[in-house]
Amino acid sequence: MPIYEESGLRITLPDEHSFRLQDCSSYVNLKGNNLSEMDFGWWDSTNDTLSLLEIKDYSHLTPLERLPDHLLEKLINKVTDSVMILASVWSGTLQGQNFYRELPVSCQVFPTHPKKIKVFFIFKISDEIKIKQELTDIRDKLKNKMLGRLMLFDITNLVLVDHETAIKFMGMIATV
Repeated sequence: MPIYEESGLRITLPDEHSFRLQDCSSYVNLKGNNLSEMDFGWWDSTNDTLSLLEIKDYSHLTPLERLPDHLLEKLINKVTDSVMILASVWSGTLQGQNFYRELPVSCQVFPTHPKKIKVFFIFKISDEIKIKQELTDIRDKLKNKMLGRLMLFDITNLVLVDHETAIKFMGMIATV
């Protein structure tokens, strides 16, 4: 299983079923064109689920600091752009065909019913209650602003949690 380090967390993903769009030459060629991506993607054959994961490190924030104001927009763009990249693969566009060759076979076709897509955001934060509350607010705003886009792809799971919660419940994540 490949092990990655991202934002002070160690991530273990399934062999041959995981990808990083940032590592795809197709993404590198488009990156300067106002396109963003989620950190990781993988196919979970046990649950018939395609998962997308973004990790952010805000553990450096002091109790008086807030999460950045532009954060919500960045997260929306990451989900939207990543799903659009995958949609280009699934629909066979010219750019999509380039990505197709770089993705695991398990991720090259749209995960149709009863298969599903899940989106995860994990924030490494200090143990401040205030910042944890901000995460809840951001999650609620994100779900509200993304609702229509998520519905287009039958995405019912959008999870935004702090790293300690993720470590407890996701198993594939550990601190470095």
